[in-house]
Amino acid sequence: MKFRTFAAIFFATAIVIFSLQNTEVTDVKFLTWKVSMSRVLVILGSFILGIIVGILIKKKKRIHY
Repeated sequence: MKFRTFAAIFFATAIVIFSLQNTEVTDVKFLTWKVSMSRVLVILGSFILGIIVGILIKKKKRIHY
């Protein structure tokens, strides 16, 4: 198994374990928007958004203008 694959599986597992241990409801505020939601959703949503941004940045570097 490649190191990158192992590291990705390790960090994803750590994020899931961490988020499942933080199940309290919390307030999320952004500018004038405010919502109460589970911390699990905030943590996993941030993680997924970070993955998407990383993929988009990687794809942009592959495109040659």
